Amino acid sequence: PDQWWGDYLASMGAVRIGEREIEILGNEIGWNQLEKFSEDWFDYSEQRMIQAISKLPSGSIVTSSTHDPFPGVPDGITAKVHISIDAKNSKISIDLTDNLDCQPSGLNLTEGTATSAAMIGIFNGIVDHTVPPNAGSFRRIDIKLRENCCCGIPRHPVSCSVATTNLADRVLCPVQVGIAELAEGYGQAETGPIIPAGMGVISGNDPRHNNMPFVNQIFLGITGGAGTPVTDGFLTIIHAGNAGLCRQDSIEVDELQYPIHVSKRYVTMDTEGAGKFRGSPSAYCEFGPIDECSMKVLYTSDGSIKPAKGARGGQPGGVAKTFKKDPSGALTELPNCYGLALEPGEMVASYSAGGGGYGNPKERAIERVLSDYKEGWISKKRAETVYGVFLDKNDQVDLVKTEKNRQKL
Repeated sequence: PDQWWGDYLASMGAVRIGEREIEILGNEIGWNQLEKFSEDWFDYSEQRMIQAISKLPSGSIVTSSTHDPFPGVPDGITAKVHISIDAKNSKISIDLTDNLDCQPSGLNLTEGTATSAAMIGIFNGIVDHTVPPNAGSFRRIDIKLRENCCCGIPRHPVSCSVATTNLADRVLCPVQVGIAELAEGYGQAETGPIIPAGMGVISGNDPRHNNMPFVNQIFLGITGGAGTPVTDGFLTIIHAGNAGLCRQDSIEVDELQYPIHVSKRYVTMDTEGAGKFRGSPSAYCEFGPIDECSMKVLYTSDGSIKPAKGARGGQPGGVAKTFKKDPSGALTELPNCYGLALEPGEMVASYSAGGGGYGNPKERAIERVLSDYKEGWISKKRAETVYGVFLDKNDQVDLVKTEKNRQKL
């Protein structure tokens, strides 16, 4: 409760400071002038969006992405996205009406999250990230939704308890992949799905502080960045929607604040979505309660069955997995959505999902493949069989064999 109250006061304080500064600004330069600036800013933003869309080829495509089976939806949910780019009139339309009705699950999107997910996919896809995302640039976007749709406008008493993440990502990602397939040099692959146990909610009573209750979401091991036309995946993006706004937790800070012991955290080998520009590899983390403490871990992971897709010949990223590790070291695989109880000596082992790759892996720059190998992110075998780069016994690139190998792939 103290933590929540502190966060609430900080948020309210930020709002009040912003309100005060706007009043000062309006009184200083005049409210009419400030309103005129806002109108000009939106008009400018619209023109920037017009320029960005006009560089794309016109066309239409239907793409989709499927959320794993989940409580209430044993077959999962496929988000189908109809994309239309009208470069001549500088307009992008996204139609989400061809989707299932609202489902007996918390995965349903709200009108706001369905709209914003599609918009984020567009802004990711146009590549020009200097276009201001505001009411001006939004004039060039048309998002079609329907009522009582899991990717649209819900109606009471439908649950939307995880509307900001899981299914929202399955709407966002096919938009950026669709743009990639329509326009070479644009779009992105899919970002790795979330929420693995390494991003779960922990709770219990802290024996170090008179068994005071604790509860919080942790961010101990999540990667997932998608390959793009010009860069490898953002390693610590965490989530397609907030795009790195969240931070990976400090192990030391978590262990000081909560009765938790984090035994391992690292990037896992050969889990990146291979491509000319690869997706982020998966992350592994392992944690559990300290002595004399019981802990619950709640997570709602996607991506254990349906990994992040690649784009334009890129390969999918690694899948998410969760295990319970007993004191002997034996592992028991867990469902992708689960509430786990841990006793001292027990651990949860979490693998996050990797991001999809963009472009043909054999077109990846040799020096990038070599760097990933030296970093321990890919094996020598993967460098040779997926990227076509042959390394000799001294870990030097054999250019002759690499050229022949790439011709075979």
